[in-house]
Amino acid sequence: MELKRLRIGVLAGGESSEREISLRSGKAVLEALARSGVSVIPIDPKNREEVETSLPKIDVAFLALHGIGGEDGSIQEELEKLKVPYVGSGPEGSRLAFNKVQAKQRFEEAGIPTPFWRTFNKGNWRELENFPSPFFVKPVADGSSIGVFLVEDFKNSAEKIIHALQTYGELLAEEKIQGREFTVGIIGKRALPVVELKPKGLFYDYRCKYTPGMTDYLIPAPLPGAWRKRFERTALQVHQVLGLRDFSRVDLVTDLRGRPFILEANTIPGFTELSLLPKAAHAAGISFEDLCLRLVKMGWKRRNGKA
Repeated sequence: MELKRLRIGVLAGGESSEREISLRSGKAVLEALARSGVSVIPIDPKNREEVETSLPKIDVAFLALHGIGGEDGSIQEELEKLKVPYVGSGPEGSRLAFNKVQAKQRFEEAGIPTPFWRTFNKGNWRELENFPSPFFVKPVADGSSIGVFLVEDFKNSAEKIIHALQTYGELLAEEKIQGREFTVGIIGKRALPVVELKPKGLFYDYRCKYTPGMTDYLIPAPLPGAWRKRFERTALQVHQVLGLRDFSRVDLVTDLRGRPFILEANTIPGFTELSLLPKAAHAAGISFEDLCLRLVKMGWKRRNGKA
């Protein structure tokens, strides 16, 4: 079946804290597929009636759902039950990558370096006073750097930590590696050009991610060849160890000696005009339209047992 005869449902929006970014990603994908001559249907999972009406009409689902409800394996599980083919990782890989604690445990089991970390809650948060500063505080499961902040002095950040615990219940403390920050996109079994991030804030937070001009992106990153190959190999290993498929984006930092430490893998990275995966794909000679079509093709082939 030709791709242009398929009906693609672009799922975006939802009810997570990343709803607005998801809507932007979905709009970009929708427009790109439409420009390519593909029949597209927008579907917002926030509207259950819309979901139930639209899903039976589509051939493939393109997931542009970020955060809870999109990257945690729940929508993938629902699509599996309905036998609707979709683009991206399955329920198990999605759940594993979305939970930072479980992902880090898997990295350590596989011998993949990740910054020193520990979890804490309302009962033991004061023990963070002995955690090596500076360090990041992160939600165990969320994206787009929502809820992430840097702690340089425990006493000055105590009130902020307490407030975050009231919101999330459990949090992750992660050592801040003093060095450079990179990301590596994966398409199929191929690593895209390494991207270096140079945020103009304290770190690559929500504001730096989604405000034009707040981050400089070096694509391809200015790196020695051996470093580049090592980053690409490590990103592909992360993709494999977590059981991901079709595409992902692996974030990493390096120390002053250039040693990489994996932060996380994103199973549904952004598809906005500022998003990193499309930027890396463009540097590899893959247009945004072609990127979307390639992913649709992967989902459709899997439906027909050819993937």
